[in-house]
Amino acid sequence: MELADRIFYGAIEEFRKNGVKFTMDSLASRLGISKRTLYETVPSKTDVFEMVIDRTFADVKRQQKEIFENSGMSLEDKLKRLFTIVPSYSEVMDYRRVNEIKRVYPQLYQKIHEYLSSDWDRTIALLKEGMDAGIIRRKNIVVLKVLLLEIFERLLDGSFLIQNNISYEMAMNDTLSIVFDGILTADNRPGGGQN
Repeated sequence: MELADRIFYGAIEEFRKNGVKFTMDSLASRLGISKRTLYETVPSKTDVFEMVIDRTFADVKRQQKEIFENSGMSLEDKLKRLFTIVPSYSEVMDYRRVNEIKRVYPQLYQKIHEYLSSDWDRTIALLKEGMDAGIIRRKNIVVLKVLLLEIFERLLDGSFLIQNNISYEMAMNDTLSIVFDGILTADNRPGGGQN
């Protein structure tokens, strides 16, 4: 494994254990390298966080691309998968600590916000395709995008997850269920469950 990869995974472990309070000393110690070697690769702790954020969203974009280009997947399955993507190393990430980044490194949290807000064109096109095909009900896509963005950011706030004792994945699955199935039982939906 290349040093940059080791730093990436080591930083995730440090962040999970100590939040933003981890030090470059503790990261170097975890990796079994000198601080000098660490600083030659990443000049500061801010750069470490930026690397984690950039790689995280690169992984999300990779997964999105695979979903979009999967011709064997139904449109409904593509949408469900798109809205519940988590990074491939999600099992070692503690999303409840992301709010610490927002508080201590607001400029880095702004970068997370920009990643979440950007590159919706293909998802919106997929939603329109679903509406045109009659697979999903015709709704205002701009409102749906804002709703989902607010949910994503609220879940990344961390305090919501802590207060309600739920995981990021569980919250995303519940969100997906509400978006796709609504809150009314099938018998009480408009049209007696036919819509």
